[in-house]
Amino acid sequence: MDRITSGPRRLSVEEIQELRRDMEESSIWAKAELKRRRAAKSQKNSAHGIDDGIDNDHLSN
Repeated sequence: MDRITSGPRRLSVEEIQELRRDMEESSIWAKAELKRRRAAKSQKNSAHGIDDGIDNDHLSN
């Protein structure tokens, strides 16, 4: 009963380190996944003749 009323407990140093490692791994995975999805979308658009809508022949200064 005391545990419920005492509020949240502090994480140990080991738990904090593990959490940081997990967050770093998740960040690396997310960046790689976004890069993969961008590449797949770009490849799909290229296959269908779809570009980004920017006319590079008539760039203004």
